[in-house]
Amino acid sequence: MASSARRRIWWSSLVLGCVCLCPGWALATTWVALATTLTGLETYYDADSFDRINAELIQITVKSVHSEASRQRTIEVRRQARLSVEGYEDLAYSVSSPVLDCRGKQSRSTGFVDYNSSGTEIGRLAQTSTWVPWAPRSPDTPDQELCRMFSNP
Repeated sequence: MASSARRRIWWSSLVLGCVCLCPGWALATTWVALATTLTGLETYYDADSFDRINAELIQITVKSVHSEASRQRTIEVRRQARLSVEGYEDLAYSVSSPVLDCRGKQSRSTGFVDYNSSGTEIGRLAQTSTWVPWAPRSPDTPDQELCRMFSNP
């Protein structure tokens, strides 16, 4: 079989596998660079996921690509919370969909999913938004930038 034919079959199988295993991710997500923190944590957002809940609240999917410092910090926090750190030595990125109150300068997280460098889920923290408290946002954080970009003037 010709090399190009094998490649087409391989790509077709890969796409079909993604559609079957992760139907929500079947359409490719285009991550837009947002910010890099002092610890080297790179933050991206998915503009297609933007949702205006009401005049004051927005929600958007965010991807945080970990640096060595943020990976170690995540492991430390998980240990303190007595959560498993199995697989976290290869923590590559986390995905979350925070709710942002841009006028009130606060945010609420409903959890996140952590992935290793192969894209395999290694941990998840899911919370019910009704009992998660609002937290004040610090200046110059990625969610502050999202508010500048997406909130009403």
